[in-house]
Amino acid sequence: MNVHLLAILLLAAVFVIGTTRGLNLGALALVAGLVIVMVAAGGDIDLLYGAFPADLFILLVGVTYLFGIATVNGTLAWVVDGLGAAVQRRAAVIPWLLFLITAAAGSIGGFVPAVVALLAPMGAAAAKKYDISPRLIGLMILHGANCGNFSPLNLLGATTHQILQRQGLEVSPLALFGANVGYNVVVGVVVYLVFGGRELLRRDAAERSENRARTGALATVGARGGAGRDAAGQTGGCEAASGAVDAVADSEVTADPEAVADGTAGAPVPARVDDQPKDAAEGSAEFRLSGEGFTWQRGITLLVIIVVATIALGFDNDFGPLALAGALLVRALTATSSKGAESKIAWNAVLLIGGVVTYVGVMQEIGTIDYVGHLANSISSPLLTAFVLCAIAAVVSAFASSAAMIAALIPLAVPFLASGDISVTGMVIALSIAATLVDVCPFSTVGALVISSADVDDRDSMYKTLLVWGAIAVLVTPFTTMLFVLPGLL
Repeated sequence: MNVHLLAILLLAAVFVIGTTRGLNLGALALVAGLVIVMVAAGGDIDLLYGAFPADLFILLVGVTYLFGIATVNGTLAWVVDGLGAAVQRRAAVIPWLLFLITAAAGSIGGFVPAVVALLAPMGAAAAKKYDISPRLIGLMILHGANCGNFSPLNLLGATTHQILQRQGLEVSPLALFGANVGYNVVVGVVVYLVFGGRELLRRDAAERSENRARTGALATVGARGGAGRDAAGQTGGCEAASGAVDAVADSEVTADPEAVADGTAGAPVPARVDDQPKDAAEGSAEFRLSGEGFTWQRGITLLVIIVVATIALGFDNDFGPLALAGALLVRALTATSSKGAESKIAWNAVLLIGGVVTYVGVMQEIGTIDYVGHLANSISSPLLTAFVLCAIAAVVSAFASSAAMIAALIPLAVPFLASGDISVTGMVIALSIAATLVDVCPFSTVGALVISSADVDDRDSMYKTLLVWGAIAVLVTPFTTMLFVLPGLL
């Protein structure tokens, strides 16, 4: 058998076996790489060792360690608390607030599964309290999380750019990040309109109108009562009005708006609990994730994250070693509050990404990448080639790791991109979105987190919704992402 065909079949087998048997794709890829080395390189094990991405290893460990500390000591929860306090009780705003919080947390470097694990239970509680569709909440959290995927500070974004650099490709970090955000915002609008957002807007508008009417009614009663008290010696109806105002001031009763309208206001009516404006703190109660506010440990953690991000972006330094150094500094300064942060290091992701990238490196060394590139270039239509690659990314990523799929497909697309027939930036954007938008399916890590966080009675409908929505994403995304590729062909 052709050794290149064997390498491709083994790569496919890695994804199939890993997905169906629940095995780590990285571990399988390392074993598959060993097989290829034995068959195609005469057993030269140094070829396998040389392909291991040490830079990615440091990046993954450093990023997940730093934000693991931020999770353990409550820094991320504290930031979320501050954002959530502004929501009060406007149900129509809550889905978008969760969308923005997940997008912001992912964009500043939060490990996306950790962000979703943090916010999904909060969203489920908010959905129940404010009578919002849990499906709307779940999908908005997932697409919000997708928004942060390709931020230069995000694990996946940093990994993608590292892979591109290793392949000699250059794509603007802001172009990739911005295109992904824009795409997911558009999808978020569709989700909001389809899954009950319009009803929430109507409901909020009706409640605001009712509150304005009630406020006007109380003001009318107050004005009448004030006039009655100012008129010395007057009795009768004015005294009744004054009594009504005093009762309102004591929060025991409220005026009936209908009575005010027909001029019979004077007799107080019992106050209803649902008529009273709720305190803003109650409206944001579901967003209280941490038991306290600012602490010096959280301040130090946030400061270090900002400094690391500034140095990495402003002075073009490697984010991985900086994140690792920052994590160790915070860990040393906040030993008690950050205890156990090492368990937050995403070793599963480290093994997964490291193993797949190592296998792809072996494929490069034995010439398989060039072989696939020649096959791709043999297709007469560059647009068709781009579509096929995006379709593969969408289908496989629905069941397997999106990060691993990106790590595998970008090197495979290098010879095709090197031909100059298609925009590198447009193709990378299309491929990246196709591989990650389908993470809304129930088989992905974040999809499973949303389902498990839903109320027991809602889990079945949530699973079916994510299954259907994920299938739609798999079918539609390869077509819509061609919008990023087409301008380069014109």
